[in-house]
Order: sequence, then C-alpha cells, then structure tokens
Amino acid sequence: MQILLQRRWIHGAGAIAALLASGAVQAGRPLTVDDADVEDAGAGHVESWYARQPGKLNTWTVAPAIGLGAGLELDASAMRDTTSNLTTSAVHLKWRITPSQEDGCNFGASAGVSHTQNAGNTPDVTGLFTCNGDFGALHLNAGANRPKDGPTLGTWGIALEHSFGAYTAHIETFGQRHSAPTQQIGLRTEFSKNWQIDGTLGRTQGETLYSVGFKFSF
Repeated sequence: MQILLQRRWIHGAGAIAALLASGAVQAGRPLTVDDADVEDAGAGHVESWYARQPGKLNTWTVAPAIGLGAGLELDASAMRDTTSNLTTSAVHLKWRITPSQEDGCNFGASAGVSHTQNAGNTPDVTGLFTCNGDFGALHLNAGANRPKDGPTLGTWGIALEHSFGAYTAHIETFGQRHSAPTQQIGLRTEFSKNWQIDGTLGRTQGETLYSVGFKFSF
C-alpha cells in the first residue's frame, strides 16, 4: 500500500509540474499556449478554473496577473490537486519585446519558477510569438524547463483562435520532451462586463481532459 501511494504521489507531482512548466498557468483562459501580449500598466485579471488533468487528476487553480508597464506583466498561480493532495505555486515575469499589432506579428518571452509541494522548484523560460490577421490569432511557443534533479526538457505549443461574434474558439496542441502531446479545443465568451466564462476539451494518450473556468478583468 505504501509503495502504491508513493507511486501515485510521484505521478501526480510529475503531471502537475509538466503542465505548469509547459505554460498551463501562463496563457489567458482557456488557452494553454501563451500569447505574446501583456496587460497594460495597472490593468490586470484574475482567472480561476477546475480541470481534469492527465492521470485522472482533479485540480483547482487561481491565477492573478497585473501589468507593470514597459511591456512587462507579473503572473502568479496557485493550484491544488485534490486527487493527490498536492499544492503547486508559480510566479512568472512576462515581457512583450515588440509592440502589439492588430494586423501583424509580435514577440515576447516569459521566465519564472514553479514549486510543487515536497518536490522542489522547476525554473522555466519560454519564447512567445503571436500573429494577428483576418484569420484570427496564431500563437507559437518554444521553451524549456529544468525539474529538480532532472534534465532540461524542451516545451512547445501552437494555437489558432478565431472570433465568431460574441464567442472566441481555439484549437491548440502542446507538449514537452519525453511526454505525449495534448490536442485541445476551447471556447470563451463574456457574460457580463469584465467577466468571462470559458471551457476546454482535449485528449492525450487516450485520456479525455476538460476544464471550466472564468476570468475577471480590471
């Protein structure tokens, strides 16, 4: 029994760390792949969601963000895995390197660290690229993370989103070295001023993943 519980704990910690390091708490809901834009100085948002993660993990997340000015944004998150009883926190600084364009492309970068209870810190860095046009918005991510006592792992992601009136839909795929990629679709809409509701549905290694959440902007 002790060995079984230990294996379950290790599996849970690994799944959470991989999701955080690949940007799971970086992107604006409901995207996992991040965009290259940031909040304006003094503006921000708070996101919260429930997710069914790989390994049949049930997680709850709260993630605030605030624009610092000069193209910088500070992001934080706290995630509780209620299946394995693990808590993971993260903090990242995001930088928009080039001006955001409604019809064009821009670059950005994100760097930070996540900490999983009893599993140490995982620093990560990600390059961000976004192109906007009549087709919608295309986002590309390429980065790496280094778990405690582990090798450096490359991460990647690509997403395409498009608006249909009051709704914005997206399709994305993302992954990490030595892990199976995830394919996911999502939808978001505003239901009141400054309030957004959203959800995702995805697949990885034969598992069905989903999430539902909301976002408050200020």
